Amino acid sequence: MRRRAGFTLVELLMGLIIMGIVAAALTKVFLSQQRLTVTQVEQASMQANVRTGTLILANELREIGNNVTGGNDIKTFTSTSLTYRAMRSVALACGITSGGVRIRQNPIYGARPITAGRDSMLLFVEHGLGTTGDDEWVRLPITGITVSTCLTPDSAPAYRLATSGLPAASEVRLDAPVRTYEIMQVAPVVQGGHNWLGARSVSGGEALTPVAGPITVAGLSFSYLDENGNSTGTRSNIRSIRIVLRGQTDWNVRPGNGLVGPSQPLLDSLVTTVTLRNMRLP
Repeated sequence: MRRRAGFTLVELLMGLIIMGIVAAALTKVFLSQQRLTVTQVEQASMQANVRTGTLILANELREIGNNVTGGNDIKTFTSTSLTYRAMRSVALACGITSGGVRIRQNPIYGARPITAGRDSMLLFVEHGLGTTGDDEWVRLPITGITVSTCLTPDSAPAYRLATSGLPAASEVRLDAPVRTYEIMQVAPVVQGGHNWLGARSVSGGEALTPVAGPITVAGLSFSYLDENGNSTGTRSNIRSIRIVLRGQTDWNVRPGNGLVGPSQPLLDSLVTTVTLRNMRLP
C-alpha cells in the first residue's frame, strides 16, 4: 500500500508553539492599542472639561465690576472661593410707579427669564440732566413680576417689577437701562468621590452643584490683582482675577503607551486672567 504523508508529533508541537507565540504577540498589540485608546479618550475628555470650566468662569467673571454704587460686584473672595453679583439680563425702563419699575418686554437680553426673589435689579438713575457726577446705579429687590404696559409714550407691552426703595420717578429717564443680577458662588465641591468645580445661586438658596471636572484636590484657585498686576487682598483694589483650574481624568490610566508605569489619573491645568468690567488692563 502507498504510504500517506502526514505530520510527526514533533512537527505538531512546533506548530502549536509558533501559533502560541504569534497569538501572544497579537494579544499584546491589541491590549496595548486598547489601553492607549482608553488613555487618549480619558485625556481628551479631561482637557475638554478643564476648558469648559475655564470658559464658564471667564464668561461669568467678565461681567462683574468694582464701580457699582455701594461697593463692587465681588461680595466675598478667598483663594478657592468667590461670591459675586452675576448679571443675568438687560432691559429698558419705561415707567416708574409706586412700588414698581416697568420694563419693556422687547428687547430683553438675558440667558433666562427674570425670577422674583432670586433676582435683584440695578436701575440707572440720572438725577440731573446737566451733569454726570450724580449718575448712579441703584440696587433694588425684585419681589414680584406681572404683565403690564409702558406708561409713555407708546403703551408698549411691559413687565412690572415690584420693588421698594424707588427713587423719584422724575429722576429716571425714559428707556433708562435696567440690569438684573443674582448672587452666585463658585467653589470646589466633592461628589461621587471626586472633586468638581461647583457653582450655586446664593440668592436662590441652592447648594453647590458640580458644573465641570473632575478636578484635583487643590484644583481651583483664584489670585486677585490690582491695576499694576500685583496681588491684592483689598476688594476695592481688585482689577483682574487669575483663575487656575487643574483637572484630572475620571479613571486611573497607564501613561505612555498604556503598558508601562502604574495606573494613575492623568493631570492637566489651564490658567486664564479675567479683567473686570470697565477696568483698565494691568
